[in-house]
Amino acid sequence: MSIPPQPPYSGPYPPPGPYGQPGQQPGPYGGPQGWYPPPPMAPQKMNALAVVAFCMSILCALPTVPVILGIIALSQIRSRGEKGKGFAIAAIVIHSATIAFYAIMLALGFSGALDDDTAPRRDTSGRVTTPGSVSLEDIRTGDCFDTGGKLAQYNDDKDGGQGGSSVKIVPCTQPHEGEAYAVFRLDDGAYPGKDKVVSLAEQKCAGNELTDYVGKSAKLPETLEVFYYYPQSTTWIRGDREITCFIGNTSGPTTGSLRAAGS
Repeated sequence: MSIPPQPPYSGPYPPPGPYGQPGQQPGPYGGPQGWYPPPPMAPQKMNALAVVAFCMSILCALPTVPVILGIIALSQIRSRGEKGKGFAIAAIVIHSATIAFYAIMLALGFSGALDDDTAPRRDTSGRVTTPGSVSLEDIRTGDCFDTGGKLAQYNDDKDGGQGGSSVKIVPCTQPHEGEAYAVFRLDDGAYPGKDKVVSLAEQKCAGNELTDYVGKSAKLPETLEVFYYYPQSTTWIRGDREITCFIGNTSGPTTGSLRAAGS
């Protein structure tokens, strides 16, 4: 079979040649000269420091370390074009939130806000009928209280043997570690200093108040000792002015009141 001849090309330009447009040579892959397929892109590398920071933030590592590592990782990711920005940001956010949480809990603990805030109930004479927690400066004369075992730490407390910031007031018929026999209020003004306050506490608590409270003929058991709570520089700021003298038993709770009848 023969192929019929093609009609002559009548376009405005010469007919295309067998290799594309005039002036172009075939490229190495059959395309026009000068065109090549783009080279494959290398995969992004994961920033190891970002992963480490994220893992440390989940595990609650040393304070601020995950935050610092996360910041360094972000800088490396920007300069190196690496992956892991999400890990770095998450590490910073998670650990910052963790630090803030513990800071708040610590502040609440020092302020006593986490303690049992149920106030003790008293009868018309002021004696406690239902237990409740109070700050040290709110202890009244005649109150029996429990320190939760902190009285044993009194002499070891570097801040002056306060043994805590609050106590649980209980009826004296219930087990307790201390019983207040006198409360004195210091004058307002600048904090006198620890040595001056301790000296005042020793003078006031060693007076006749103890014998007046227990009776002049009373003989206290050898297991009981005289203690006192006094204002410190940190509590003075919030208005603490009370020196509380009390009888305590560091060996364990006791029951009953030492108060003499009619005192």
